[in-house]
Amino acid sequence: MTSPHLTPHAPHTPAPDPGAAALTWAAEAYLAHTHPRAPLRLERVTLSGVTYACAPDPAALRLNRALAEEVVMVALAAREAAALTGAPAPGAGRDARMLLDCALTDPDERETLDAYLSVLRGRARARLRRAWSEVQVIAAGLREHGELDAAQVAHRVACAQGIRATLLN
Repeated sequence: MTSPHLTPHAPHTPAPDPGAAALTWAAEAYLAHTHPRAPLRLERVTLSGVTYACAPDPAALRLNRALAEEVVMVALAAREAAALTGAPAPGAGRDARMLLDCALTDPDERETLDAYLSVLRGRARARLRRAWSEVQVIAAGLREHGELDAAQVAHRVACAQGIRATLLN
């Protein structure tokens, strides 16, 4: 008599949803596209993340508060898009908390880091809600092609804005 051999199974982990990944990275690509400054100059976006032309310079972030806020909001975009859609948050990307911490020089400001980050998170989420159609158009292109460069992102944003303008008028 033979007995069945039990083989241990790894716990079932769902495969990452390419649609959710496309939306999260499209959100970051859209916000980066709207701020064409050096540390946010988009090179390409793929289903695994966004690539920029250069990294943010901590000294420049300390000298220019508006630039620092833009960089942090773009770094928050993928996580906020995931929160809006109920998708799992991406593990890759720029560390928004570290970027904001680099930008703050006053010890009193550092004490309010979490509150400041929460305000920037809310501002990023509001921008994404207002431009969700652009994010969805970028995500559709990303799902179809797997990778978009800066020119392709710009083209998709212009198309989505043109469609919105036509429908609203």
